[in-house]
Amino acid sequence: MLNEIVKAVEEFDTVSDEELGYCEGEILGFAFYSDGEIRIENNYYLEIPYVRIGNQYYNSDPRVKANYISGLAKTIRKGFVDEWCKNSFLLTKKGWDKAESIVEDIKRNHCKAQ
Repeated sequence: MLNEIVKAVEEFDTVSDEELGYCEGEILGFAFYSDGEIRIENNYYLEIPYVRIGNQYYNSDPRVKANYISGLAKTIRKGFVDEWCKNSFLLTKKGWDKAESIVEDIKRNHCKAQ
């Protein structure tokens, strides 16, 4: 597993969760619709590992991969996501609550009845 993620797991729930970055919000929002599961995918062709949530793959280029791996590390440090097993992570109760809040906010502000 990536060192940044390993360090985040060691620092689980040690960072204030007041401010949420774009990648963190997107990770939580998509995890809400994929049973709370987030994965780090490694392929065997020596490509950079990337974050996958359901059918959402964050692997378009090295910078995107790094941004979402960092976003995952931040959600772990904030206590929203916990390590489940090797390369698999799940939303915590705190994570489910925050993810639901994000989804409801999007529905309320961006999906108004026409």
